Amino acid sequence: MALGLVAMLDLTNLIHIKPSTYFFGVLVTVGLGLLVGTWFGRGRWLIALGFIAAAALGISTIAESQVGRYESSGSDVVWQPRAAQTMAERYEHNFGSAVLDLSKVDFTGQDETIMVHVSFGDLKVIVPPNVDTTVHAEVTAGDAHIFENKSGGIQASPGEITDLGPDGEGGGKLNITIKVNAGSAEVHR
Repeated sequence: MALGLVAMLDLTNLIHIKPSTYFFGVLVTVGLGLLVGTWFGRGRWLIALGFIAAAALGISTIAESQVGRYESSGSDVVWQPRAAQTMAERYEHNFGSAVLDLSKVDFTGQDETIMVHVSFGDLKVIVPPNVDTTVHAEVTAGDAHIFENKSGGIQASPGEITDLGPDGEGGGKLNITIKVNAGSAEVHR
């Protein structure tokens, strides 16, 4: 039942569920089973299952803290990479406002792809004036303002929007995938 609940939350995309959350659900269930077993007995076999679940939780937690990913929780955050080589492939923020300022990054001759996910809060992405930018934005509940395109409400997904900047084609390419569960998403130059 615990794994079913975690899977339901994961499949509905209301909350970003990591693989370690599944192992955490198993570990909590085993722990509760051990507590019940202290009064009714015959629960010793759960100890071995608990060790396996704890080991799997530890390994998955270490694997999730991978290179090329910035994740934060609570308050406000500003990410300001200075070069394409120092940009992460994925930026995540759980609660609060997040700003991804790419205005100082030189994308000339580059073709970069990044993903930005905010669970609950506002997201602002600033791109350089001359980079060719394609944005795929999905806002479950809130507003999306992608360059000159605006949408709002439930499932405010303006789809894929391409903006070549004032110089037209050239200046490098940037593909951004944005996912905001509840809040707003804004992309501008």
